[in-house]
Amino acid sequence: MGALDVRTIRRVPGRLAYGCTDLTAAWPHGGTGLGAVRGIMLRRYSASFPVTIEAYGGIPVEYLEAGEAWGIAARVRTDDDDAISTLFPNTAVGTTTQHRVVSAPGTVKAGAWASAREVVLVFTPEGATHAQSATAPDVEAPFVILYRALPMLAEQAEIAFHRTDDLGIPALFMGIPHSTKGTLKWGRRRDLTL
Repeated sequence: MGALDVRTIRRVPGRLAYGCTDLTAAWPHGGTGLGAVRGIMLRRYSASFPVTIEAYGGIPVEYLEAGEAWGIAARVRTDDDDAISTLFPNTAVGTTTQHRVVSAPGTVKAGAWASAREVVLVFTPEGATHAQSATAPDVEAPFVILYRALPMLAEQAEIAFHRTDDLGIPALFMGIPHSTKGTLKWGRRRDLTL
């Protein structure tokens, strides 16, 4: 372990963008910003399985790593048209306002592959959005890339429509493996590529 340096303890607020093509460009990196979000969480879904030996009383003597899945969860706080059309499988442009209208059921039915709506998703830490070199501020803040992120809502999604809280759409982007890049990269911007 390195020497304790409390200056390395950080809070990492940031923004989400999808369809990104160039990390060296300013946010949204050639893609589209997801709108106002809060509560961004990178989640790892995995399990480990104990290996027990009867001779030791059935206690675990080793653990087998199971596969892992990664996702980014957030609460979208606006009804931004880009966010709505990305998160919901069935939307259309409104005939009068030209804003997105969500329909259920729609043309995307149960059993449709979620990968038909996959995006490249990038978490960009605030303060590092214009970091172009190792001497710029906050270049040590971590970026996260999901190379094939499947946009969806939380299974039991509750969308806040009331006076005491922001509009809240519980979004989840589940990563699936890319054929050459893996599922996720998490690190400093200058070490990552799209």
